[in-house]
Parts: sequence; structure tokens; C-alpha cells
Amino acid sequence: MPAVTRLRDVAERAGVSVSVVSRVLSEDPSLRVREDTRARVLLAVGELGYTHNHAGRALRLRWSGAIALLVPDMNNAIFAEVSRGVEIAAGEADLVMLLGRSEWLDPDNSRAARLCQQGRVDGLIVQLRDEEKSPEILGMLPPGVPAVLINWHQHRGLSSVAIDDEEAGRVATAFLLELGHRDIGLVGGFEQTSTARAREIGYRRALADAGVARRAGWTTRLGYTPEAGRAAFAKLLESPPLPTAIVVSNVNAAAGVLAAARDARFAVPEQLSIVTVHDTWIADHTTPALTAVRVPTYELGTEAARTLTRVMHGGRKQHVMVSDPPPVVVPRSTHAPGPHA
Repeated sequence: MPAVTRLRDVAERAGVSVSVVSRVLSEDPSLRVREDTRARVLLAVGELGYTHNHAGRALRLRWSGAIALLVPDMNNAIFAEVSRGVEIAAGEADLVMLLGRSEWLDPDNSRAARLCQQGRVDGLIVQLRDEEKSPEILGMLPPGVPAVLINWHQHRGLSSVAIDDEEAGRVATAFLLELGHRDIGLVGGFEQTSTARAREIGYRRALADAGVARRAGWTTRLGYTPEAGRAAFAKLLESPPLPTAIVVSNVNAAAGVLAAARDARFAVPEQLSIVTVHDTWIADHTTPALTAVRVPTYELGTEAARTLTRVMHGGRKQHVMVSDPPPVVVPRSTHAPGPHA
């Protein structure tokens, strides 16, 4: 029986320490070695036919080789794209992704704590529910477990990854301004969510840059669900006149706005133009199809997984803004020229 090649054999062939070989094979992002050293290690691995023993490594480091993505709603089309990005990037790091609901973090639902305490997952990527405030997440996380927040800007206690929500709100509003609209409302998310705040800042900035006054009664902050969109439209009807155009901060809420406008017999886009943030399959399957701002949702997922991997390897906390590709309008059927075109 041929002798089994050991990590020590590779280290001796490459002229480096066993630790360096282990960290090269683990793709440790904190390792600082010359490229020729890294190449020498990989050449030695090939020459000796060394097979990286992931099971043994997991036992030594108490790693499971799995991470968990926790989102409020697994049927949400937005989170489907995030999940795809996380899964691809996790696979590149030789990790598998488990998918669960954010409620697993609740004190009365200790599933996430059990997964971490039993060593089934090595880290968490968490999307907060809209009604939660960011400081609460620190008390919900299992102690000592690496975690990254997504769709949250600048969390003090955790690393976080977000898209450029302010630019998304600005782009949507600027598109309507260019069409000749001046009376533009905003259907926003809950005020405590950082994405909603950022998108509203972008909306306000676009109006200010164009020298257009903002009417306070044309802004709602009721959430990101279709039901919230319906309620927001009903609230706008309470403060006539209705704006000629609306920016909706989330595509799910936009579906609700569109349905409520139809029920109220408002013709879209002839009487009311609508532009939403998030270009998902939903936007292409409403009637009429929603004009939407495409944002890098898939890239958000890949960067979240890479950030978590760095944190798991001892990297410092950081906030990552995903701005490539930049937000861009995908024109469909819910916009028309405004009165000032």
C-alpha cells in the first residue's frame, strides 16, 4: 500500500512551514505570502498528489463547512437573487449554504442557536425583518458566532453589506423628472430600516437638485409588502391632489400600489406613472409591467458570503457598499411623459 502524503510532506517539498501550507490550501484571506511561495506550495501539492482532508480539517478547527442565510421570507423574489449570490460565493470558498428564516433568531425559536451550538454552521448572514431595529440583532445572535448583516448600512457591532440605496432612490426620481414630472410622491419602507432611509434621501436629493419642492403629504413609510403598497396608495388619496408620479422603494410594495390604483380606476401610466426599486421577475409580470431600477442584488449576496468568510478567518468588522453594477432604470410600461415634458 502506498504511503499517504501528509501535510508535512508538502511543506518539506515546498520549503515552507506546515502552517503556511494549511493556510494556502484553506485560502486564508489573512495570509500574507509571496505569489511564488504560494505557487511553490500548489506545485508540491500536485507533484505529491496530496488530497486536502476537509473532514479532518473540520474536526481540528471545529468547523462544519456550512454557513446559514436567514431572511424574513424565503418566497420573496428579492431574497432569491441574494440567496443565489451567497450560494455561488460560498461554493467558491468550499462552504455550503443553509437557508432559513430570520425568526430562527427569536428567543422563542432557538433553531439558529442550536445550529451554531451544535457546530452545524460556522457563521450567519442575516436580513433583518422590516419591523426590527438593528441594535436588537446583537441580543438575538448566538454568542461568538461570526455574522454579517445584509441590506443594512453601517452597523456598529457587526459587519454589514448593502447596495447603494441612496443612488437607487435618486435614479428612480431623476428618471421621472426627466420625463417632465414635478409632482412626485414616495412610497417608502419603515423609517427604522436603513434601506428605506437611504432611498428616501436619494429621492429628496434628486428633487432638490432639480429645484423641485417636495410635498410632505406625498411621502408614506408603511413597509415593503403588497399590503403596505395598497395602504400607502389609500393614504395618498387622502391628501388630494394625487401626484402625477410615484417612486416606490420596493417592488413588492409596487405591486400593491399598482393593484390599488387599478381598483381606484386610475389609469397607469396615463394618469399616474410608477417607478420601483428592484427589478425582479415580479416587475415583468404585473399588468402593466413595472418600470424598475435594477440594483446589484446577486452581487450583494456574493459580497455578503465573502465578507462572512473574512470575518470567520479573523478579519476586522467592516461595512461594504456594493455599487457595481450601478443602479439603472429598466423601462417597461408604467411610465409616461409628465405635464412638464
